[in-house]
Amino acid sequence: MATAGPNSPSTIVDDSSVGTETWSNPGNAAASDDSRATVTVGAGVTPSHYLKATNFGFAIPAGATINGITVEVELSATQLNRVTDNAVRIVKGGTIGSTDKSSGTTWPTTEAYRTYGGAADLWGETWAYTDINDSTFGFAVSCGAAAAGTRDGQVDHIRITIDYTAGGGSTQPPRTMHQTRMRSV
Repeated sequence: MATAGPNSPSTIVDDSSVGTETWSNPGNAAASDDSRATVTVGAGVTPSHYLKATNFGFAIPAGATINGITVEVELSATQLNRVTDNAVRIVKGGTIGSTDKSSGTTWPTTEAYRTYGGAADLWGETWAYTDINDSTFGFAVSCGAAAAGTRDGQVDHIRITIDYTAGGGSTQPPRTMHQTRMRSV
């Protein structure tokens, strides 16, 4: 088995297909640099829109079998026990999937990575290497209120790792022309 990543997204947007609260500065979730995408949720406030990240720049080799997708989100909240996952989904072909990986755990006040999926988790989808390499592959997260009071949800970084088996069962990189000639001598 081989691993690609973790890769960061090149495109991050506020996607209004869920909730009503808008993410500010969504592009800030492209790197772990303490510049955050933020949204306000709380009592009497419906969940956030999706923070949708795509264009991860994967180059999974042709013929590879996708074994699992691990997403890590560096997140926090401005007050303990106030913000939680509302919806956590994979994005395939630009469409937000139906399998929800929400943890039910509140977001911490100290920024930390939270892991969704894993090395053997396909998020309820069937994948080809071309789906992963596509610029429209990605991840979407929405947060909501976990308790009374209005607080901010914050995302500093989103990254994805892909576990796969190379076509033909080998996880070795392809040989160069020079290596091939040397073996045949």
